[in-house]
Amino acid sequence: MNGPGKKTTVWLIATLLLAMLPQLVSMPPAVLVAALAPLLWRIGSEFNGWKPLPPWIRHGATALGLIALFMSYHDLSGRRAAVSLLSVMLALKMVECYRIRDARLVVCFSLFLCATQYLFSQGVLMPFYGGATTILAMVTLTQLQRSEAWAHDTGPPPAKTSLLSELGFSFRLMAFAVPVGLAFFIFFPRLASPLWGIPDSTLDSKSGLSDSMSPGSIQNLFMDDSPAFRAEFFGAVPAASQLYWRGPVFWRFDGKTWKGGFYGRNIDAAEIPDPGENAWDYTIQLEPNERNWLFALDYPASIPPDSRLTLDFQLIRRQPVIQLFKYGIISNPDFMDAPELSSPIRLQALDLPDESNPRTRELVERWRQETPGDAEFVQRALQYFNQEPFHYSLEAPLLGANSVDEFLFDTRTGYCEHYASSFAVMMRMAGIPTRVVTGYQGGWYSGLGNYILVRQSDAHAWTEVWFSGRGWTRVDPTAAVSPLRVQQGSLGALNASRHLFDYSWLRGLRNSVDVVQQQWNDWVIEYGANRQAQLFAPFGLDRMSPAMLVSALFIALALFSVIIFPIVLRIKGPGRKDPIQQAWRTFLQRLERAGIATLPSDGAIEVAATASRRLPGDSETIYRIAHLYTRSRYAPVAPPFGELNQAIHEFRPKKKSA
Repeated sequence: MNGPGKKTTVWLIATLLLAMLPQLVSMPPAVLVAALAPLLWRIGSEFNGWKPLPPWIRHGATALGLIALFMSYHDLSGRRAAVSLLSVMLALKMVECYRIRDARLVVCFSLFLCATQYLFSQGVLMPFYGGATTILAMVTLTQLQRSEAWAHDTGPPPAKTSLLSELGFSFRLMAFAVPVGLAFFIFFPRLASPLWGIPDSTLDSKSGLSDSMSPGSIQNLFMDDSPAFRAEFFGAVPAASQLYWRGPVFWRFDGKTWKGGFYGRNIDAAEIPDPGENAWDYTIQLEPNERNWLFALDYPASIPPDSRLTLDFQLIRRQPVIQLFKYGIISNPDFMDAPELSSPIRLQALDLPDESNPRTRELVERWRQETPGDAEFVQRALQYFNQEPFHYSLEAPLLGANSVDEFLFDTRTGYCEHYASSFAVMMRMAGIPTRVVTGYQGGWYSGLGNYILVRQSDAHAWTEVWFSGRGWTRVDPTAAVSPLRVQQGSLGALNASRHLFDYSWLRGLRNSVDVVQQQWNDWVIEYGANRQAQLFAPFGLDRMSPAMLVSALFIALALFSVIIFPIVLRIKGPGRKDPIQQAWRTFLQRLERAGIATLPSDGAIEVAATASRRLPGDSETIYRIAHLYTRSRYAPVAPPFGELNQAIHEFRPKKKSA
């Protein structure tokens, strides 16, 4: 059975591992073991000569892999689960991959696996990942073709198969395809919407804020430095204390978790704010989060397309954000939200579970008797957070059934959701309508790109209380405990490092180079009809019809073919290196330096006869070299190559004078 061979198998496994690398990072532990164990066994099999596994073991491994997938994902219809299934099946295929045909299938499916990763990320590093996987796949296919071509013989002849030569050959081939791809990308007519979409049922890789809030839900995002969105302002940029990016608003509290309310989710805003004199005009470039909500500063005075503004001023999009989404927005910070509050909304903003958190209720009742005014009561609660030994920290202990009691009187350590939740419960106990708002606070200003970068680690929770005649008013209890959270952001408020490589200079460097990702998003990910027209505008071609664009594409491809294809035909793969022939050429070069010219048609004995007449003192050595070369090339049993190589190495003729 003609197999791929040890060296080719190593290339094959390297190709598969690189293709599944982004998926391995996000795999649950059980699935990770199911994906890596077959590859480790196959590597051991190649280097230790293990026999192929019997069918019952292979079938059992397949069953265990499927069980691990179901236990980890509970369903195989999602994108992440489906791609993990493909990864595990390809890894199991390597256990029985002992034919060149099977190896080719693994290479082809590895390229498909690489393409699936673009469903999860389209960042600026993805082309490098795709290019590296393609190069390894081409090297592997070249190795497989070489093995198949010499299957009738004992194997392929010796060749320059160093790592650099193999990679360089494949890189040169792929480099010629890049201009073709660029031509299609630039000239092909852009559509207003993609030809295909991702079904909502497959959206399983949710990131960012959730549709509920419980202790630890926002705290977990602090470790995530992936970008949430970028905001570019037209005019003055608001101060850090004004950068409250409004997201989901929660009304209902069951004692532990906050969730959205019926009115806030289903009823549209009674009025859209006027822009006003102090309005902020900006655009947001939102990263895919597979959620329906959009983010904006208070209060949105415009509504992006295919979106609506709810009663509590959430921006809700009709379809989930499954690809980079850019929208313009105007916000009026001076708008008064609901100066009058209807009875149903008031009841929902005061609702609490019965007989929960008795210690907090007792404290609030005592304060209420001493502080009857709503505004004064709010200030007293904020002073309580500020003056008592509360700590803003990620190391918050777990809370039980009476979570607010335990937090206010026992642990007194928590993240923003702990303070927002406890403060909202206290206000409702005091009869002050309150709701919890989640979103992001702050951001990093990029001077190079003139935009604000907001990361997932900037996630935040605050409250809004309702005052008669003033409407809903933002109150951030976290700022009473840690003012640095609002002034310097989440990373500035916590001095402790989050992980081994969490240094301020690394964070600054990462933020600075984000401008590359921002430009990539603008000119590659968002390259649509408008960007295409903008690119062609300097040449007066911004109004080209689709037919003209296709014509320009074919003209570019024709010119490319005329120039490049002749060069492609000259590309040679890793050259053959026959050690016997190389040694004989060294012998001829030394004869030439001694003044003895030979013809390409001369045989070894003819060369020896000519050289012996000119160098009679070296005649014996010359004939010995000629006979060793002839026997090495034509004898049924060749002499050791070392004899020929040593004889030529010791041959040092002197140059003959004319």
